[in-house]
Amino acid sequence: MNTAKTISKPINITTTLPWFSVILIPLLLPGPQILVGTIVNTLLFWQSKKLDSQKLIILAILPGLAALAHGLLFGPFTIYLVYFLPFIWLGNFILMYVYKKTNSIIKSSFVKAFILTLTAVVLVNLKLVPVLFLTAMSLVQLTTALAGGFLINLCQKPKN
Repeated sequence: MNTAKTISKPINITTTLPWFSVILIPLLLPGPQILVGTIVNTLLFWQSKKLDSQKLIILAILPGLAALAHGLLFGPFTIYLVYFLPFIWLGNFILMYVYKKTNSIIKSSFVKAFILTLTAVVLVNLKLVPVLFLTAMSLVQLTTALAGGFLINLCQKPKN
């Protein structure tokens, strides 16, 4: 008699796709940051309403790690991304959390951009990172967050 149980559960594409995508997009897509960031933010907005806070934390961390692993986001400046990782994670989490609670794309995008802009200003003033990060971690982050939010808004089915 075979006592081993076989667990066969079909893969649900709507729950697994975002997890793989937030890793694969920054890892495999060579850029530009505006495109990669918009796609990742779209996925973050998409999942924010579906996941609990613990899973949001994990989802917030994955894209930054993938971008660092890929090494192409900032070319030779990618090593400086290490300084930003905790703040990128926080920004991604806050983006999803604020959107989940308020349903406001604008508010959640601005809070994320504010966190990353403030971080960039401090790190540039401490001369830990080059000045180019002021734009990359402020205006570009705001643009990709807003674009991702509006894209997910367009993609969601209207409720009858």
